[in-house]
Amino acid sequence: MLCAVQLPASAQGRPIFWLLGHQVAFPNLVRQDGAYAIAVDDPGLKDLLNRLGATVTWGPRERYVLFTTAEPVIISFAVGDPRYDVGPVTQQAGFAPFVRNGVPYVPFDELMRALDLAPVRYAGEIVLQPQLAAIDVRGTGSSSKLVAHAGIPLDYRVVSQSADRIVLEFYGVASTLEPRQIVQAAGLREIGIRVAGDVRNPKTLVTLVMAPGSAHGPPGTDDQRDFVMSFAGAPATLAAASPEPTATVSAAVTSLQTQATGDTYTITVGTSGSLAYEWHRLRPPDNRWWINLHGARLAVPPQNTTGSGPVQMFRISQNDPNTVRLALSLPAYESVDVQPNPNGLAIIVGTQLADEAAPHDGGGIAGAGAQVGAVAATPPADLSEWKFGPHPASVYVPTNPRLIVIDPGHGGSDAGAVRGDLEEKNLTLDMALRLRDILLARGWQVKMTRTTDRDVYKPNDSARAELQARDNIANDAGAAMFVSIHVNSYINAGPSGTTTYYSKPSDVPLAQAVERRLIAELGTRDDGTVKSRLYVTLHAHMPAILVETAFLSNPDDYKRLASPAFRQKVAQAIADGIGDYAGAPPPPPVGDR
Repeated sequence: MLCAVQLPASAQGRPIFWLLGHQVAFPNLVRQDGAYAIAVDDPGLKDLLNRLGATVTWGPRERYVLFTTAEPVIISFAVGDPRYDVGPVTQQAGFAPFVRNGVPYVPFDELMRALDLAPVRYAGEIVLQPQLAAIDVRGTGSSSKLVAHAGIPLDYRVVSQSADRIVLEFYGVASTLEPRQIVQAAGLREIGIRVAGDVRNPKTLVTLVMAPGSAHGPPGTDDQRDFVMSFAGAPATLAAASPEPTATVSAAVTSLQTQATGDTYTITVGTSGSLAYEWHRLRPPDNRWWINLHGARLAVPPQNTTGSGPVQMFRISQNDPNTVRLALSLPAYESVDVQPNPNGLAIIVGTQLADEAAPHDGGGIAGAGAQVGAVAATPPADLSEWKFGPHPASVYVPTNPRLIVIDPGHGGSDAGAVRGDLEEKNLTLDMALRLRDILLARGWQVKMTRTTDRDVYKPNDSARAELQARDNIANDAGAAMFVSIHVNSYINAGPSGTTTYYSKPSDVPLAQAVERRLIAELGTRDDGTVKSRLYVTLHAHMPAILVETAFLSNPDDYKRLASPAFRQKVAQAIADGIGDYAGAPPPPPVGDR
């Protein structure tokens, strides 16, 4: 019943959809290769995502479209590639996403199924049937926890209960899970699943068969979405039960306040006691940011709330017995500042974009013993030690028009992307040295920001100091060009290809020339030339580019990067692009001949 369907058309030429007993309209739905594609800005899709607690991230001229569910699970589509990722799993769509009038369109059926909604044909219409997608049992020693997850927040009732079994009914969801599962966990022995009701109003009955002498906690929901229930009893195996880990909780989250003022959105978290925190953020185009408060319990109700301004949504919950997590969904790569204080901490989100080269994680102490102002948001006053140069001039004339500075990305204490036996810092150095040799043979002068596996500024320094030190080498030398070489990586295996980034108008001709050569000579996917506020290209006075040669996270690109022959081709292509852009190097001064 849940196989791919041929969508019927209404009188207006579009199918009629139903979800949870209500008709749903998708005005920007178009036919593509015998199926349907949906525009990512379709108002019906936006309303659907909002009801599911999901978000979509994309930007003009960007290739990747990311849907983030409430779990969160990331669903990743790439324009021109029929492969897509649901979390860590790569799947194949019937056709590749495409762009029409500047808006990406993605396969409709595949997106719905990734959101745990099954399109089912019924009475000439299409029902988007929510699915009970997973029932997981997690156990340690003599206790276990059952978690049921669906495409919508789960509503349930207890149908019957006895000493050895409980029957639950989940409203509004169907399921294709195995009807009988044998469970090897404390307190539970078997799970039975049966679908009842009709297509528009399904329900799933779940029977939990318990072990003799076991006990269970009250049924409930986690963050008003997933169904959870705990069990206690003898372990399912004959091995001696290990004691259940004891959570170390030293503080409580006692209050949560939000305030939107002009260009900022502030979340104030009140705590009792002292706690350690660590925050993380993902690289664009996935702009999620989250902070873990360790040694803490949530003493206020969990929230999954729509924000305003630079915050689309924030969520706070008890992530595990020892950790409270607060997560933000941001419309773009906005700046986020964490300010600890003796009463907790403040999270300040600004509308201005953050530098993509800035750190993607950090941490500290909040509450009692907070290190207020321990992490400076601005460079120290001693600029002679910091070595920050002036902002790039609008008109640049190189004092050494024969000099090209090559910057192998990362190095030393910063390995960059790592997959298997390959590290970005070693790959970029290898390609940069090959490029140096080609350019020297063609008559250019070359200066490297590093020629060995080392930091350019100093080990474990700030990202800004490290990147500015690389720019300083080119700016102080009056170089004609600056070329930074990197290896791309992503949270899943789908994305692939080559991209050349630029920041200033003077960078564009060089970026276009190099990208053309790279695609022609490497045979990789053309991810284009992209304008970005990357630090090294923005703060280099001369024409500057950053080349993301290929994706270390993609299996095909990984094989390419592992090949010395491919890395030689990268160097050759960049050198050829420089030649197309600048021609031959200018002759040396008369005194140098």
